[in-house]
Amino acid sequence: MITKLSLAALLAIAASVPAPLSAAGGSAYTDLVEALAAKDRLMSGFADSAIAVMVEEAQRDPEMVEMEEECAGTLDLMGQTARPHLVASHERGVTQYRAQLLELFSSRLSPEEARGAAEFYASDDGRFLISLAEQNESVENVLSDVRGNEDGSVSAAALAADKAVMEEKIRKGGDRTRLAKIGWFLMTADWFRNFQTLKPEMHQLELALVNDDFTAEEGAAFDAALEEAFTAHFEACYAD
Repeated sequence: MITKLSLAALLAIAASVPAPLSAAGGSAYTDLVEALAAKDRLMSGFADSAIAVMVEEAQRDPEMVEMEEECAGTLDLMGQTARPHLVASHERGVTQYRAQLLELFSSRLSPEEARGAAEFYASDDGRFLISLAEQNESVENVLSDVRGNEDGSVSAAALAADKAVMEEKIRKGGDRTRLAKIGWFLMTADWFRNFQTLKPEMHQLELALVNDDFTAEEGAAFDAALEEAFTAHFEACYAD
């Protein structure tokens, strides 16, 4: 069974559609981070997705299936116990991810470039592009990695392959007239070329978040909580 549920982290990223910028209260760099990776959106729905994947993977484990058959509610209890630990661990990972994005943008973009990017990705056209990415997301290669690797890790190749599938779907579908208009705007935007050079580093940061796992302390706390919950559950089950 995978520990931190890398697939759920990926889905959280894919669902992080930016909101319009309010009156800019921070720097252009922080506004760009908010436009692309708002914390509430990266956190939203993560626990539910993670628990769903955890239960699905547990159902592939004969021992867990047997435990559920003997004492109904074992899988639900596992999810309930995991929730606060998953949320806390993911929040740590998201905080680190956002800080790394801020550092990357601050070191490689001028304030004017960051402002242009932030305003675009928070605009109707920017949200339209990210919404298309969400609608056409592909996780087949990532899921293959998650289920095929003992530690549930995702490779850069798998993430890149799914991004390529997504991009091909977008090219073949969607509002081509609007996409062409947006494409022309981006190609002529002063900030876009330099922003594009950051994509490899941004993908590496995304991959690190996808593969973020419990720290040793987080894992120990989760194991202890799970052992305590399971002990009480089975004692009550067998007492009946």
